[in-house]
Amino acid sequence: MRKFTLSLGTVLVFGLLLGASEIAQAHGSFVSSNPSPKSTVSKLPKVIWVEFDGKLITIADKQTNFLTVKNSKGRELSDGKAFVDGARVSVNIKNRSANGKIKVSWRVVSEDGHPVSSFFTFTVKK
Repeated sequence: MRKFTLSLGTVLVFGLLLGASEIAQAHGSFVSSNPSPKSTVSKLPKVIWVEFDGKLITIADKQTNFLTVKNSKGRELSDGKAFVDGARVSVNIKNRSANGKIKVSWRVVSEDGHPVSSFFTFTVKK
């Protein structure tokens, strides 16, 4: 029978690699949205939302999660107040008469405590 031994260094390296893999996967990732990225809709919805693969952190009355919606000229279409419900962040649209390319941007804090930010676009074609 063969005896298999590991050095302390090998065990530490393996542990670090395993831990780094889990940390890299812990950040919140985009799952879905309304409207969908690159989609075309006939009118702007009253509420736009983005959902992630884990709960978002909220801190009492502090706004830690942001979702903005802008038209092709950079004008804000959302009311600026993001609402969080579990893994979903949403915002009300104050100006629904927009047409053309719309940009949805976010900065949220995932349950691991790390901020995540990105954006997507969709088109309103009336």
